[in-house]
Amino acid sequence: MPSPLDSQDADQKPPSVHWWWWLAGGVGVLLIALFGYVYAKGIFRTAPDYSIANVPGLEDPQFHLSLVGLTNAVATTGYMTGFWDNVDDIYAARKAAMAQAERLIQYETYFMTPGRRADDFADVVVERALAGVTVQLLFDHQGTEAMPAEYWQRLRNMGVQVEFFRQPDWRAPLEYNSRSHRKLLIIDGQQVLIGGAGISDYWDGVEFDHDTAPWLDFEVAYEGEIVRLLQGKFLQNWAYAGGDINLDREVSTGPDEAVVPLYITDDTSTLNESSIRMLVQLSALAAQQRLWVGSPYFVPDRNTAQALIDAQGSGVDVRVLTMGDATDKRFVHLASRELYGDLLQAGIEVCEYQPSMMHAKFILVDADWVSTGSANFDPRSYFHNDELNISGPYPQLSDAVEQFFLNAMDNSRCLSYPEWQNRPWTEKLTGQVALIFKNLL
Repeated sequence: MPSPLDSQDADQKPPSVHWWWWLAGGVGVLLIALFGYVYAKGIFRTAPDYSIANVPGLEDPQFHLSLVGLTNAVATTGYMTGFWDNVDDIYAARKAAMAQAERLIQYETYFMTPGRRADDFADVVVERALAGVTVQLLFDHQGTEAMPAEYWQRLRNMGVQVEFFRQPDWRAPLEYNSRSHRKLLIIDGQQVLIGGAGISDYWDGVEFDHDTAPWLDFEVAYEGEIVRLLQGKFLQNWAYAGGDINLDREVSTGPDEAVVPLYITDDTSTLNESSIRMLVQLSALAAQQRLWVGSPYFVPDRNTAQALIDAQGSGVDVRVLTMGDATDKRFVHLASRELYGDLLQAGIEVCEYQPSMMHAKFILVDADWVSTGSANFDPRSYFHNDELNISGPYPQLSDAVEQFFLNAMDNSRCLSYPEWQNRPWTEKLTGQVALIFKNLL
């Protein structure tokens, strides 16, 4: 006869799978999905290793032909009508330009956050739209996702045309990693302002505890033929975002009074080609006296770093200005620091801006060659973003950027190789981990 204990055992159900098996399985699936994503994005792809020899000097016509051919640059002309290197002056210049628009405002930008700067921007474009000016605003979806829907609705209700670059699409989810990083303001098809600042109170230096001053940035204004070509660049992205184009109304013509040759280099996302990277390398290898570089996100690939080292080895004064601990992306900063070693050993001066975020992007070569725009020295600008740089032999602009650079250097800390070697091991470890993901930063 079975005992009561045997009866109890018979009534018990088999033990269920422990909850932690489900957790482990879920984590495993997520890791596999993450690996699949980074694999599909090419994190393990080997970058092409090549060299460029016998680059002509900047004064040689062959350099300009090489620049056009190798970087897909568009040759044009234009003349500078403004340069602002103070955050308040940058926003004031944009506001004044938009307020004077009589027919058309076209604006493309990557970054915007709620706050005073965004509100001021809305006020001026709404006023112009109510006055009958056509206003076309193209915002990167990822860079402006902090903005509330009510902000955009207000603009649209007042007649402002608003489109977003590459909104999320379940049919092509990986495309969301490729963004428009341009900052481009075009007024009546006659004037363009181009620089690095977004529409955000961040640039006032008030959002982060590590900022003790406004962010370091500048803006340049041009007139001439270059404006009409940049207008075409804007309209291309505008159309791809779903905006309508009326070429009779939205493309301007007019006399070109300029004599300064300028080159427009834009970058669109590709896996193994980069017009911006080629622009950087040609500029570096053409240098004979100086090569001064400014980039907040400074994560050069091997070919770009070697171009800087080769320039230094040939007697060129090579200096790099980048962000320091006052950064909005510490992970990128630590990845950047891991790459200082070879540059410092070669004698290149690498300096980190101290008061706040250094956000300006530029290349100064010899006496008067200068390139400014939206592109950084990093894989994201090279391979993932739509970027836009203006380059040319322009003494007036070169002098302005040179003074900007020297003023910034007075407030920067230049590292030595021993200092770099003795950085904390936690920083080294984090930097090495960050470099694994450098193609996605």
